[in-house]
Amino acid sequence: MDDLIIINRPIREVFAFVTGPIGVGTLFEVVTVSWNYRRAGEVEVLEYEPYRWYVYRSNAEILPFVAQLSFAPITSGTAIRGHVEFHSQGLWKLLAPLLLMFFRGQSKQTFAHLKQVMENTSEKQELT
Repeated sequence: MDDLIIINRPIREVFAFVTGPIGVGTLFEVVTVSWNYRRAGEVEVLEYEPYRWYVYRSNAEILPFVAQLSFAPITSGTAIRGHVEFHSQGLWKLLAPLLLMFFRGQSKQTFAHLKQVMENTSEKQELT
């Protein structure tokens, strides 16, 4: 599953906002909320190249995955590409196509919100 978004801000700002202070081995919690269901899980950073990409994995029993966010400078700002691979087993593997549709929708919403926050925040800062 791949998604792409363009954020009209410099790559250094976008990367710093998205990643925070992380590096290989960093553990952090990811929280998703869908249909009034909140799910939290721990992920671990596997690879980290500042201003280029980072890769992290979840070892959740139900839906383990590996995800990568790649960052590239472009004329209008920063392009972010997200890629996720699920490593489900058993019944969950059979449901993978439905789960991919669900997570693609979640990813699009997250990327759209990130764009809104980054671009609106920077506009307010530039005006003051």
